[in-house]
Amino acid sequence: MLQLTDLRRVVSEWVRRIWREVAAFGVVGAVAFVVETASFNLLILGPPSAGGGIMRATPALASVVATLLAMAVSWFGNRHWTYRDRRGAVDRREVAWFVAINLAGMAVTAVPVFVSRELLGLGSPLSDNAARLVGWAAATVLRFVAYRTLVFTPAGKDPAPVPATVSRWTKDLNGAWRRGSLWPWCLGAVAALCALAVNAVFHPGYLSQDSADQLQQALGERPVTDWHPPVMALLWRILIHTTGAISAMAALQSAVLWATLWVLARLVWRRTGSRGLSLAMLAVGLTPQILTFTGVVWKDVHMAYALLAAVAVALTARELPPGRAGARWALLVLGVLFLAYAVLVRKNGLPAVIPVFVLLVLAVWPSPGRRRWLAASGILLVTTAVCSVGVSEATDPVATRQYAQIPLDDLTHVLTAAQIGPAAEKAGASADFRARLVTATAVCARRHVPADVYFNCYPRNPSLGVTELGRNADVLTRMWTQQMPGHWQGYIAYRARVFSKLLFQGNLPFYDGSTTRLDALKSAPVNQTLMSTVRDYVLGFVRDVPMLFQGWFWFALSLVFALRRRWAGPYSRELRLLGASSALYILAYLPTAPQSNFRYVYWPALAGTVGVATVLIGHLARRRAAVTGPLGSGAAAPTAPPVPAGADDAGPHEDVTVAG
Repeated sequence: MLQLTDLRRVVSEWVRRIWREVAAFGVVGAVAFVVETASFNLLILGPPSAGGGIMRATPALASVVATLLAMAVSWFGNRHWTYRDRRGAVDRREVAWFVAINLAGMAVTAVPVFVSRELLGLGSPLSDNAARLVGWAAATVLRFVAYRTLVFTPAGKDPAPVPATVSRWTKDLNGAWRRGSLWPWCLGAVAALCALAVNAVFHPGYLSQDSADQLQQALGERPVTDWHPPVMALLWRILIHTTGAISAMAALQSAVLWATLWVLARLVWRRTGSRGLSLAMLAVGLTPQILTFTGVVWKDVHMAYALLAAVAVALTARELPPGRAGARWALLVLGVLFLAYAVLVRKNGLPAVIPVFVLLVLAVWPSPGRRRWLAASGILLVTTAVCSVGVSEATDPVATRQYAQIPLDDLTHVLTAAQIGPAAEKAGASADFRARLVTATAVCARRHVPADVYFNCYPRNPSLGVTELGRNADVLTRMWTQQMPGHWQGYIAYRARVFSKLLFQGNLPFYDGSTTRLDALKSAPVNQTLMSTVRDYVLGFVRDVPMLFQGWFWFALSLVFALRRRWAGPYSRELRLLGASSALYILAYLPTAPQSNFRYVYWPALAGTVGVATVLIGHLARRRAAVTGPLGSGAAAPTAPPVPAGADDAGPHEDVTVAG
């Protein structure tokens, strides 16, 4: 009882001493709120006689400016009044923490509103304001605690002593922070906030016509066909039945991306001990060429994220200490599952899967023998086959033989309208199909349509639906084998022209899903304000840095990664295999490219962006090690497990551990 009385006395004394700090913090916060509100309205509305503010056409930018002004007021007020007795020289750590905590506060304020609207289905002004009030209260507590413990805390100064228990917790927390054991959790929190924000922007998922068809298949409104990957329709159906929301697919793909980036950022932290460099890896998900399709439900996006997840699994296996056979086999199976999904969701993704599979095996076993290669290859083949059969049994897809589009494109662009009729007759085509081929060839020549004949030029028979092309697939294949050897020069010229357009005239860098309006989406329409913000962000880079959205840039970068022998840092071999995966994927479009579209190079863009981040991180870590030594300023670096012998390439390489 005496101890409890003493604790109450100490706590009461602590509360009495801290009241001035709480009051000053509240006054500064109130002033910052008034500044933000007044400046925003002034920028939008302007003075009463002005007829509008200078930023009335850009409310999002005005909000950013108002928030920055409020942050400046908050920093100045808290530093020079609330915590004036702790004030020292301004340093980068203080400013960086202040900005990070305020950004986290904005996210905390937005989360209850998102939960209220999107998860609970509430949409009244009362519920919105109540949710915002909850978020504001939580963000205020976060800012106060963080300002006091992380921002305005010069060493050795604390004007308000705290009880022993609180002091011990603070000491343990600070010790864990200095050791770096808390930073992976901070990275996870940042990744989770980014995933929530991105999901809110793209909610309920932007749909192309392809993904709209698959949504209708998942809802049972259309029969499942193999024109688009049945595995994607099946996964969507399971998610809808489990969650009751069509937005679950977009949320899942966003979660996979950010979870994967968190794993990669955690590995960067373990290797370098730098908080900034690990955050740089997370920032990959916010680059315009990656963010643009994060919420678009496309098979190309699913394949890209599955391949990157397999790479993250491989790099995780690479960090395992010697032994741990069970963990290595488990990670191999997990990586193989991602690779199998990549193949099933995008059949022409097989060339990209092979180098990633090699990367996975070499990461699991630094020196795999013949038996392990055979075992790993067998697991990949069996897993892919079993998953394919299982999906077919579950969906019973209608066979469309979509591959027939390729010979159709070749024949109608290499042969003339006068040549294609006799060629079709020689291959055994019906009179009706011959007439349609002649018409398609003439229409494409007249309109100068470069590819995708089936949708742009071919007079389709509505009664046959998606099965029309499959009914004539054998005829088209025979025509191709009979005619292309005699017209090989025209074939090479045509394919080179289409491939060049894919590389140098890429289009559709941003897709907002506005062309698709399904009844299922009426209850969850796209937020036009958020969509416009992301569109302006992406299209601004399209205008200023267009190479980020062109196939030639990512193809050239992939060749550089694949052909250069040595890179800074411990991931030289992984960078070469990542480059090989991207280059092979782009080259696979040489005989098959249907049109020019940025989504066809989305995986090379994602792999290239991660590769560039890895190279820059390696160079910066090496420079820091050269200047500060292996332990930087003397702070304890996170302990990384030993790298198994033979895990890296033969010869010397950079394997740097630097304190953040």
